[in-house]
Amino acid sequence: MSLLSRLRTRNTVSADSAWTPRIVDALLHTPGWLALAPAEALAVAQQMQVRRVSAGTAFIRQGDSAMGGGMMLLLDGDVAIEKKGAGPQDDGLVVSLAHPGALLGEMGILNDAPRSATCVASTDVVLALLSSEALRELVDRSPRAAAKLALGIASRLAEQLRSTSNKLSTLSQVTAAMHPTLDAASLTGAARRQRGGPRD
Repeated sequence: MSLLSRLRTRNTVSADSAWTPRIVDALLHTPGWLALAPAEALAVAQQMQVRRVSAGTAFIRQGDSAMGGGMMLLLDGDVAIEKKGAGPQDDGLVVSLAHPGALLGEMGILNDAPRSATCVASTDVVLALLSSEALRELVDRSPRAAAKLALGIASRLAEQLRSTSNKLSTLSQVTAAMHPTLDAASLTGAARRQRGGPRD
Protein backbone atom coordinates (compact mmCIF):
# COMPACT_ATOMS: atom_id res chain seq x y z
CA MET A 1 0.00 0.00 0.00
CA SER A 2 1.46 3.36 -1.01
CA LEU A 3 1.90 6.18 1.47
CA LEU A 4 -0.66 8.19 -0.47
CA SER A 5 -3.17 5.35 0.00
CA ARG A 6 -2.41 5.26 3.72
CA LEU A 7 -2.93 9.02 3.91
CA ARG A 8 -6.47 8.43 2.72
CA THR A 9 -7.25 6.29 5.78
CA ARG A 10 -5.46 8.17 8.55
CA ASN A 11 -4.29 11.65 9.54
CA THR A 12 -7.68 12.96 8.49
CA VAL A 13 -8.48 16.48 9.53
CA SER A 14 -12.09 16.81 10.60
CA ALA A 15 -14.22 17.06 7.47
CA ASP A 16 -16.56 19.52 9.21
CA SER A 17 -15.94 21.93 6.33
CA ALA A 18 -13.68 24.15 8.43
CA TRP A 19 -11.13 23.96 5.61
CA THR A 20 -13.67 24.24 2.78
CA PRO A 21 -13.53 28.07 2.46
CA ARG A 22 -9.73 27.91 2.32
CA ILE A 23 -9.81 25.18 -0.34
CA VAL A 24 -12.32 27.17 -2.41
CA ASP A 25 -10.19 30.31 -2.09
CA ALA A 26 -7.04 28.41 -3.16
CA LEU A 27 -8.83 26.90 -6.17
CA LEU A 28 -10.17 30.30 -7.23
CA HIS A 29 -6.70 31.87 -6.97
CA THR A 30 -4.93 29.13 -8.91
CA PRO A 31 -3.38 30.62 -12.09
CA GLY A 32 -5.64 31.05 -15.13
CA TRP A 33 -5.38 27.49 -16.42
CA LEU A 34 -7.92 26.41 -13.76
CA ALA A 35 -10.83 28.74 -14.49
CA LEU A 36 -13.43 27.54 -11.98
CA ALA A 37 -16.45 29.61 -11.01
CA PRO A 38 -17.09 29.88 -7.22
CA ALA A 39 -19.86 27.25 -7.30
CA GLU A 40 -17.60 24.89 -9.26
CA ALA A 41 -14.71 25.43 -6.86
CA LEU A 42 -17.07 24.60 -3.99
CA ALA A 43 -18.17 21.40 -5.76
CA VAL A 44 -14.51 20.34 -6.13
CA ALA A 45 -13.70 21.32 -2.52
CA GLN A 46 -16.56 19.21 -1.19
CA GLN A 47 -15.01 16.13 -2.83
CA MET A 48 -11.58 16.72 -1.25
CA GLN A 49 -10.32 15.17 1.98
CA VAL A 50 -7.93 17.14 4.16
CA ARG A 51 -4.79 15.37 5.37
CA ARG A 52 -1.85 16.29 7.60
CA VAL A 53 1.68 15.13 6.75
CA SER A 54 4.64 15.41 9.12
CA ALA A 55 7.84 17.20 8.11
CA GLY A 56 10.32 14.89 6.39
CA THR A 57 7.67 12.53 5.03
CA ALA A 58 7.79 11.56 1.35
CA PHE A 59 4.09 11.27 0.50
CA ILE A 60 4.56 10.79 -3.26
CA ARG A 61 7.51 8.74 -4.53
CA GLN A 62 8.98 8.88 -8.02
CA GLY A 63 8.33 5.64 -9.88
CA ASP A 64 5.41 4.52 -7.69
CA SER A 65 2.19 3.71 -9.49
CA ALA A 66 -0.38 6.49 -9.47
CA MET A 67 -3.17 3.89 -9.61
CA GLY A 68 -5.83 4.70 -7.05
CA GLY A 69 -4.01 7.89 -6.12
CA GLY A 70 -5.02 11.41 -6.84
CA MET A 71 -3.89 15.00 -6.76
CA MET A 72 -3.33 17.27 -3.81
CA LEU A 73 -3.79 20.95 -3.16
CA LEU A 74 -1.21 22.27 -0.71
CA LEU A 75 -3.05 24.29 1.95
CA ASP A 76 -0.33 24.89 4.53
CA GLY A 77 3.44 24.33 4.72
CA ASP A 78 6.13 23.77 2.11
CA VAL A 79 6.98 20.75 -0.04
CA ALA A 80 10.24 19.88 -1.81
CA ILE A 81 9.88 18.34 -5.28
CA GLU A 82 12.74 15.92 -5.96
CA LYS A 83 13.84 14.08 -9.10
CA LYS A 84 16.15 11.07 -9.12
CA GLY A 85 18.68 10.33 -11.82
CA ALA A 86 18.70 7.17 -13.91
CA GLY A 87 21.17 5.23 -11.74
CA PRO A 88 19.97 3.16 -8.77
CA GLN A 89 22.35 4.98 -6.42
CA ASP A 90 21.47 8.50 -7.61
CA ASP A 91 20.22 10.74 -4.83
CA GLY A 92 17.18 12.90 -5.35
CA LEU A 93 17.82 16.45 -6.49
CA VAL A 94 15.42 19.16 -5.31
CA VAL A 95 14.11 20.75 -8.51
CA SER A 96 11.51 23.08 -6.98
CA LEU A 97 9.69 24.06 -3.83
CA ALA A 98 5.90 24.11 -3.58
CA HIS A 99 4.07 26.59 -1.37
CA PRO A 100 0.42 26.90 -0.30
CA GLY A 101 -1.89 26.97 -3.31
CA ALA A 102 0.23 24.56 -5.38
CA LEU A 103 -1.28 21.45 -6.96
CA LEU A 104 0.76 18.26 -6.56
CA GLY A 105 0.47 14.92 -8.32
CA GLU A 106 -2.12 16.17 -10.80
CA MET A 107 -0.88 13.83 -13.56
CA GLY A 108 -1.84 10.90 -11.35
CA ILE A 109 -5.51 11.80 -11.40
CA LEU A 110 -5.65 11.59 -15.21
CA ASN A 111 -3.73 8.35 -15.75
CA ASP A 112 -2.01 5.52 -13.88
CA ALA A 113 1.53 6.22 -15.15
CA PRO A 114 4.31 6.03 -12.54
CA ARG A 115 4.86 9.17 -10.48
CA SER A 116 7.37 11.49 -12.17
CA ALA A 117 8.80 13.05 -8.99
CA THR A 118 9.02 12.65 -5.23
CA CYS A 119 7.21 15.08 -2.92
CA VAL A 120 8.69 15.51 0.55
CA ALA A 121 7.11 17.64 3.27
CA SER A 122 9.73 20.29 4.15
CA THR A 123 7.55 21.35 7.09
CA ASP A 124 4.41 19.92 8.61
CA VAL A 125 1.89 20.30 5.81
CA VAL A 126 -1.85 20.21 5.27
CA LEU A 127 -3.10 18.85 1.95
CA ALA A 128 -6.51 18.58 0.34
CA LEU A 129 -6.65 15.27 -1.54
CA LEU A 130 -8.87 14.68 -4.55
CA SER A 131 -8.76 10.95 -5.20
CA SER A 132 -9.53 9.29 -8.52
CA GLU A 133 -12.73 7.93 -6.99
CA ALA A 134 -13.73 11.41 -5.82
CA LEU A 135 -13.13 12.76 -9.33
CA ARG A 136 -15.47 10.12 -10.75
CA GLU A 137 -18.07 11.14 -8.17
CA LEU A 138 -17.53 14.78 -9.15
CA VAL A 139 -18.24 13.83 -12.77
CA ASP A 140 -21.66 12.54 -11.66
CA ARG A 141 -22.47 15.40 -9.29
CA SER A 142 -21.00 18.36 -11.14
CA PRO A 143 -19.91 17.40 -14.67
CA ARG A 144 -19.12 21.02 -15.62
CA ALA A 145 -16.73 21.44 -12.68
CA ALA A 146 -15.12 18.06 -13.41
CA ALA A 147 -14.67 18.94 -17.09
CA LYS A 148 -13.11 22.32 -16.25
CA LEU A 149 -10.79 20.67 -13.73
CA ALA A 150 -9.65 18.02 -16.24
CA LEU A 151 -9.19 20.61 -19.01
CA GLY A 152 -7.28 22.88 -16.65
CA ILE A 153 -4.93 20.08 -15.62
CA ALA A 154 -4.40 19.07 -19.26
CA SER A 155 -3.65 22.72 -20.13
CA ARG A 156 -1.12 22.96 -17.31
CA LEU A 157 0.60 19.74 -18.39
CA ALA A 158 0.78 21.02 -21.98
CA GLU A 159 2.36 24.23 -20.66
CA GLN A 160 4.94 22.23 -18.69
CA LEU A 161 5.68 20.06 -21.73
CA ARG A 162 6.22 23.18 -23.87
CA SER A 163 8.55 24.63 -21.23
CA THR A 164 10.54 21.37 -21.03
CA SER A 165 10.78 21.25 -24.82
CA ASN A 166 12.14 24.82 -24.89
CA LYS A 167 14.72 23.96 -22.22
CA LEU A 168 15.84 20.88 -24.17
CA SER A 169 16.14 22.97 -27.33
CA THR A 170 18.34 25.51 -25.50
CA LEU A 171 20.47 22.71 -24.03
CA SER A 172 20.85 21.18 -27.48
CA GLN A 173 22.02 24.52 -28.90
CA VAL A 174 24.54 25.00 -26.08
CA THR A 175 25.86 21.47 -26.56
CA ALA A 176 26.18 21.99 -30.32
CA ALA A 177 28.03 25.28 -29.76
CA MET A 178 30.43 23.63 -27.30
CA HIS A 179 31.01 20.52 -29.42
CA PRO A 180 33.90 21.89 -31.54
CA THR A 181 35.60 23.18 -28.37
CA LEU A 182 35.19 19.82 -26.66
CA ASP A 183 36.58 18.01 -29.69
CA ALA A 184 39.58 20.34 -29.88
CA ALA A 185 40.29 19.90 -26.17
CA SER A 186 40.07 16.12 -26.49
CA LEU A 187 42.45 16.06 -29.46
CA THR A 188 44.96 18.35 -27.73
CA GLY A 189 44.95 16.16 -24.63
CA ALA A 190 45.39 12.98 -26.70
CA ALA A 191 48.32 14.51 -28.63
CA ARG A 192 50.06 15.51 -25.40
CA ARG A 193 49.66 12.04 -23.95
CA GLN A 194 51.15 10.48 -27.09
CA ARG A 195 54.19 12.79 -26.85
CA GLY A 196 54.50 12.11 -23.13
CA GLY A 197 53.92 15.79 -22.36
CA PRO A 198 52.21 17.19 -19.27
CA ARG A 199 48.54 16.41 -18.92
CA ASP A 200 45.82 19.01 -18.28
